[in-house]
Amino acid sequence: MTIATYWTLKKQWTVAFVVLLLFGSTPLVAAASSKSSCPGAGKPLLVVYLQPNTSSAAVGGTILITVGVTYTDFSTVTLSPQTVSFRWVSTAGERIVENAPVTGSGAGLYTYEQKVGDDFPTGTVTIFVLACSCSDGKGNYGPNADASSDTTYREEDNSKLEIGATTATPSGGIPGFPMESILIGLITAFAILALLRRRHASDTASSVRARPV
Repeated sequence: MTIATYWTLKKQWTVAFVVLLLFGSTPLVAAASSKSSCPGAGKPLLVVYLQPNTSSAAVGGTILITVGVTYTDFSTVTLSPQTVSFRWVSTAGERIVENAPVTGSGAGLYTYEQKVGDDFPTGTVTIFVLACSCSDGKGNYGPNADASSDTTYREEDNSKLEIGATTATPSGGIPGFPMESILIGLITAFAILALLRRRHASDTASSVRARPV
């Protein structure tokens, strides 16, 4: 093998290794589920509104989400059973919550409370209602595809929010300054004071010894 051939192969191997690293480090997010049609008795269901009660939350926090459901003629739907399945997704991954109990809060409106666990994705998260997870108990289901605020009929809703890590203040500490940092600072300050006092005492003794009798 010539030197030129060796360096050419080495470059190819390097490029291949870098590509593998990129694929290995990039989180894969499952595609949204979609169905040609949900089971129905002639009145498909639509998700027309999807809104959390906050634009940001920490892991461990609780989020209240409002879902609006109607028929395709925009008449009111009464869910039966009162459950909806949700999909929380970001570039960091996804979390599916199936058959979450919801509570009626108005004509065609339902609320759902979710505690954000450690297994939920973080970053910019989009909440979806899973396809065919809403039913009126009469054989009608919907929506035909995962629905977010990007696909609802109400323009003012927004099913995106920021989810980050827990930001609790350590007990006995000062916000932004953990107790360990405060103790280290105090110990350092006392050490400097002791060193200065020792140096001052040493200078005083030297001055006394140097004074003529």
